[in-house]
Amino acid sequence: MVQEKERERLIEEMMPLVAKVAMRIKQRLPASVELEDLMGYGYLGLVDAVNKYDPAKKESFSKFAEIKIRGAILDYLRSLDLLPRNKRKKVKELESAWNELALELGREPSLEELMEKMDVKDESEIMDVMMHSINSTVKSLSDPVIEGVDEYTLLSVLEDDRDPPYFLEQNEFFQELVRAIEMLPEREKLVLSLYYTEGFTFKEIGSILNISEARVCQIHWRAIRRIRKILRERGYEVGQN
Repeated sequence: MVQEKERERLIEEMMPLVAKVAMRIKQRLPASVELEDLMGYGYLGLVDAVNKYDPAKKESFSKFAEIKIRGAILDYLRSLDLLPRNKRKKVKELESAWNELALELGREPSLEELMEKMDVKDESEIMDVMMHSINSTVKSLSDPVIEGVDEYTLLSVLEDDRDPPYFLEQNEFFQELVRAIEMLPEREKLVLSLYYTEGFTFKEIGSILNISEARVCQIHWRAIRRIRKILRERGYEVGQN
């Protein structure tokens, strides 16, 4: 049990971590989700971490706290319906348009071809649909693969800077997940790394790669879609079709 003075010190010291975790998660969510709400639930996770931390186990408190902060925020997100009915319809249209064009063209469609197929005139509109498609999987991407162990999720692999072998020891799912990520084209892996690991926005990634923000969004959406497909083929239900 952490002593009271140490408890107060840890809470104060780790508050920037609450903001960091909340902001990183917020980047993947619709504008309707308030950062302040995420930080509020993150703070509850921090308090829970302080109350449950056992120094005798010699576990890094910052890592333990990050797990609890993230878990509290994701628990909150699981209680929300992040995808309104009209957006859910658009997401299905996007998936349908992609599949039809891929079959017709014999290759993956371009952003422009998708926009024409869906009769979308503005890049921001199709970016919004793609982001809602990704956000619609926030539950499955953030649900623990090992029941009761919050840190073992698809997002944690994308965000973690440790070597893959760490995860290979934990669960068969991660073995398949790492393989799925390794199967991605280099540009898709780069975008995922810049977005999840480095925390860059689509606009910033676009500047780095000298492509449009909409193009970055498409690459990101396509990578997550590809990962879901690979995992689904291996018997793991991750996200929607």
